[in-house]
Amino acid sequence: MKTEIVPLDLIAWNPYRDMDLYPLAPDHIVDLQRSLKEHGFFGGVKARRRSGMVEIGCGHHRIAAARKSKLGSVEIRIDDIDDDDMIRLMTVENATQSGAHPGAILNEVAAVTRRLVEIIMPTAKLSGISESLFDSDQAFQQAKRKLLDRLRDPDKDGGIGTPLILRYLGQGDEKDSPRSKQQIIDAISTLKQSGRYDEIIDNALRQHPPATDAEPTNGTAVKTMQPRKPRKRLIDDRCANLFPNDHQFHAFRDAVTTEAAQKAIPVEEQYALAEHIMNRPAEFSKKQTGAPYIKMIVQDRVQQFLKAQRGIDREERERFLAQQMEARIDAELHTARASLRSLISALGKLDALADRFPEHPKLGGFSVRLDTLVTAINQLAKKLK
Repeated sequence: MKTEIVPLDLIAWNPYRDMDLYPLAPDHIVDLQRSLKEHGFFGGVKARRRSGMVEIGCGHHRIAAARKSKLGSVEIRIDDIDDDDMIRLMTVENATQSGAHPGAILNEVAAVTRRLVEIIMPTAKLSGISESLFDSDQAFQQAKRKLLDRLRDPDKDGGIGTPLILRYLGQGDEKDSPRSKQQIIDAISTLKQSGRYDEIIDNALRQHPPATDAEPTNGTAVKTMQPRKPRKRLIDDRCANLFPNDHQFHAFRDAVTTEAAQKAIPVEEQYALAEHIMNRPAEFSKKQTGAPYIKMIVQDRVQQFLKAQRGIDREERERFLAQQMEARIDAELHTARASLRSLISALGKLDALADRFPEHPKLGGFSVRLDTLVTAINQLAKKLK
């Protein structure tokens, strides 16, 4: 490892740092700018050379602060760092500086998932990769079989499981993982609910085809992967970065993914709601915002929606009944007009017959019915005035 002065415009981010899942925090950059102004740039940023650029494994906020401060170059420790070490550098820094930040954990699980697909798929046998990841060749083949099945059928749910991610982060020993089993389980669940998990796995499968001697479980040849049927999104994973720790985010996630909340709070509105929740009065810090408070705000929003929905349902019912009444009146008027036209025509013909046969008994008897008709018409006319 050697220390070099590197121009900032030649520094690139860690390729396993997903800035959508775990973006830089503007407030932290501002704090680091103040520190830079007073103390200068703190070294210790480790990096590697790739394609004419210097890719950093950690220290993203420090580099961003240096750029904001208009520094021309900074001191970087450059070494021959492989992809696995790039992920470990990122994970250790996150665990040390960000603690249980849910966005950081999502990014790490996504990075490891992608990396494990890169490792497993092009390899035919366990001996071709680090054996610390698998207990046996059978375990390796089982993991690969799930990915091959998914490649053959894009609607398969096979992927990278929690135990393998734990072993990877612990460099062969789950107990040494900087992230707990529950944190990884929750991160995988969130990535699946947001639709990001399918995207990560499928893109990695397309970029890293299986070894030439690999066959799916049914013996058919692996074909080009077809597009996956889109799945319903339940959570906006960007919300994870609005909460300082994972228990806050999981309280929010659990609250907004209930059946009632999905109707009341569309995924597109979740980020704004999370911002509203974390913008508490000044006497409360963001870290003091507990799970009960978060769930209460979500439940209040759901109750408001349901109350408004009941009002809408009542209005719709009244509107429906009014429309039904209008349709009935129109139908009766149509019938009455048609009958009235027939009656007027018949009365005209009867009037002509009465002129010719004024004393005919049948015509005289019909006059009584005409009196009844006149009475009914007068009564209706009074009501319609």
